[in-house]
Amino acid sequence: MSIELRVVRHAQALSEHGSFSRAAEALGIAQPTLSRSIKELEDALGMQLFSRHRFGVEPTDFGHLFLQQAAMVVAQVADLEREIALAKGLQKGELSVGFGPYAAEVLVPGCLRHFASAHPSVGLRIQVDTLETLGRVLRGRTADLIVGEATTLEDDDAIEIIARLPSIRAYIVARAGHPLASQPVVSIHDALRFPFVQVARLPPRVLKPILSSRQSPKDGGAFPALPFPAIECPSVPLAISAIAASDAVMLASLGMVRREMERRQVVPILHEPWMRSDWAIMRLRKRTLGPAAMAFAHELQRVHDNALAEDAVLTERWAATVGRSTKVRPTTNKGSRRRSSAA
Repeated sequence: MSIELRVVRHAQALSEHGSFSRAAEALGIAQPTLSRSIKELEDALGMQLFSRHRFGVEPTDFGHLFLQQAAMVVAQVADLEREIALAKGLQKGELSVGFGPYAAEVLVPGCLRHFASAHPSVGLRIQVDTLETLGRVLRGRTADLIVGEATTLEDDDAIEIIARLPSIRAYIVARAGHPLASQPVVSIHDALRFPFVQVARLPPRVLKPILSSRQSPKDGGAFPALPFPAIECPSVPLAISAIAASDAVMLASLGMVRREMERRQVVPILHEPWMRSDWAIMRLRKRTLGPAAMAFAHELQRVHDNALAEDAVLTERWAATVGRSTKVRPTTNKGSRRRSSAA
């Protein structure tokens, strides 16, 4: 028995959309054509793939099993077609890149400005989401690269880090008139007495010292009954607007709040060594990068170098205002980047 890849893709579309009409529209074919295709597939298999009801269709138990196996086959064929196109120089110039929210705020604007003008024929799609979601997107082969917290996915055997980006310092930042802004020394325990604004789920390496401080205050005092995080925002600009208008605090690099600092709206109040980025550029293991993806990876590294340079300047200017007894020194990045030959 032979099964055409075309009808397998028809079954996938029907499962995804849940109705013959919507699936046919998405596939760009007539509904009777799709109905015949599914019936022929079920007849060939000798098993029913979908249960029909008046609200639409849903896969049977066998249908779920078939579609799970079929998805792997379709993905392998897509990879083969892609490899052949790359070998023949037929790259279509389409690129999909996923970013964690903080990495997107720092890197995407600079990348888009240069990449769009240098590669106008490349169709570029940017997705901003959590690294857990982006990992699934990468494994599903709907993204070429993802960029964000390395520790979230570095143990995933299906995902390969092709470049680790040197760390950028992060600070607890607050509005200029915040009660902690005038204190000579500020601890993480002090900062967490105020509402904490979060954009994305913090990685364990950052979350652990925060939660530890909430559970074991150094001064032995009672901790306020505040939820953590107190406020969740979908983007960095919204989080910044929240702290600028309240006593809430957030974690951010100086580059993210540069304009607000220059306007004397926001100030850094605390830095600890574990407050830093740990971003990486990642791809699906053993999946060949096309020319567009390789060019974008190099552009990411260039923009990140600029962000590091800006961070050094801002640190020199603003570190003295941070409420800590220890001085924050600009870090050097010589020899800190590791790149894989796969990049």
